[in-house]
Amino acid sequence: MNTSLAFPTALTRPRGLALIVTLGKARAEMTELIAELIFSGPLFLVAGSEWLPAFELTRMLRKRTVEINEITGRLRAARTATCFRLLDSLRDLPPTGEPILVLDFLHTFYDPDIPLETRFRILQSCCRELERLAFARPLIVTTREMATEDYEKFLPVLRAVTDQLISFTPEPEQVSQPTLF
Repeated sequence: MNTSLAFPTALTRPRGLALIVTLGKARAEMTELIAELIFSGPLFLVAGSEWLPAFELTRMLRKRTVEINEITGRLRAARTATCFRLLDSLRDLPPTGEPILVLDFLHTFYDPDIPLETRFRILQSCCRELERLAFARPLIVTTREMATEDYEKFLPVLRAVTDQLISFTPEPEQVSQPTLF
C-alpha cells in the first residue's frame, strides 16, 4: 500500500482539482495519503463522513518520525455531517493557503431526508466552491464508487469540475490472527 506511488500527480500539482474515485472505503490508503501530504507541509482536511484516521495516522507517523507534535500540528480538520455543512465549510476557506483534502465528498449528499432537488442544488454550489479553491492551490477530493441512482446523478457534476480523475481499487485488507504460542 504505497499511496505516493498510487497517486503521484495528485501529490505534486501546484493547483487544480484531482478527484480520486475508490472502490470501497480504502481507509488504509487514505490514511497513507494524509500522512504523505502532511509530511510535505500544512494540510486542511474536510471529512465528508464520520471517519477521520486518528490512531492509524499517529501510528503511521510514528514509524517515520519522532516529531509527532510538529507534524500533526500541520493538519487542520473539519468534519461535516450534512451537505449544508459541507458547503459552509468550503465557503469559509480562503482562496489561498494550504492544500485541501476532502474525504468522501459525496457521502453527505446521500441523505434521503433532504429532497433530491435541494441536494443537487447544494452539490452544484459545492462544486463552484471547489473550482474557486482549486484555482490557487492543490485540492484533492475523494469519493467512493456506489451502485446507487443518486451516485449516477451526482458523480458527473463533480467530474465536470475536475482537472484530473484517478480511479483506485484498494488492495483487499488482510486479516491475520496472532498466534498464542
